[in-house]
Order: sequence, then C-alpha cells, then structure tokens
Amino acid sequence: MGDRSTAFGKELKSLKVLMVEDNGSMRLLLRTMLNTFGITHVRQARDGTDGLMELQLHDIDLVISDWEMQPMNGRDFITSVRAVGNEPVCFTPIIVLTGHASHSLIKEAFEIGATHLLVKPVTPASLLHRIEWVLNDAREFTVAGDIYRQPMIFKEREGLRRTREVGQTTWALE
Repeated sequence: MGDRSTAFGKELKSLKVLMVEDNGSMRLLLRTMLNTFGITHVRQARDGTDGLMELQLHDIDLVISDWEMQPMNGRDFITSVRAVGNEPVCFTPIIVLTGHASHSLIKEAFEIGATHLLVKPVTPASLLHRIEWVLNDAREFTVAGDIYRQPMIFKEREGLRRTREVGQTTWALE
C-alpha cells in the first residue's frame, strides 16, 4: 500500500489526539500530561463506539485507547478502525493502554493493528516516549486479512556488537 501513519513526521505540538478511555480520572490525567507536552488539540471518547464517531467527525493524528471498556472494548475498537475499507482513518496510529499486560493480550493487540502499547500506571515519561516513537515510525501499513497493520521491526544480533534490522509481517512475541 505504501501508506504511513497520520502522525508520521509531525511535530509534537501540532498533534490532534483522541483519547478513548472509560475512566474520567484517567482521561483527566492523560489530558493534563498531553497539555504539559504542548499538545492542546485533545478530543475524548468514553468507549470504542464514541471513539469511532469522533474519528469520523474529526481529523485525528493519534489515538490513545484503553483496552478494557464497555460497551465497545479496545479490541473491537481497533479492529473497526483498522478495517479494510475504512481509509484513510485506518492509518491513524493507536497506542493501547492496559493495566493487564499479559503476553496473550500484547500479542493480540499487535496482531489486530495496535501501533504501540503502554502499561498502566502511566507516567509522563512513558507516555511521551510512546508518542515520540509514533512520530518517528516510518513503517508502512500492509493488508493482513481484512485489516491494515504495520510490520514489526526488531533488532537481531550478529555477533557481539553488530545488529541488523529484520522486518516481518506477523507479530512474533515468543
């Protein structure tokens, strides 16, 4: 496809962020952190259903979404956003927030198209690190079944000191 994320190459302060989070205290904390980073264009949604509507109504560069919400959870939200036919919204990067970072949850989140993952409790440094990572993420989206996702890039050691980048089209976390 050749399409990159909507946040790639943008300046931190110019980002338009959508928070999809059912907990009001967590939304306030995230908004405060984002404002501290100079990000002032912040929209909010209480669950995945509201998040999908916000993405259709507003130009969003980055989504920060909780995993466990009702009635539409993070998994269903991400799958809907990444659906083939939902262009160009499907190229919006998504950082998943979770308090339960089990191996299976992490694997599933990346398999369905999460761009990055952040484990609660969230610190300003960890949130800023993930956002900056997304701004510099040049990976292109590819079709995987009925969704778009980005290939995983990891470093592979060659001897003691040299590394090389290896790309793969599936998320292998074992």
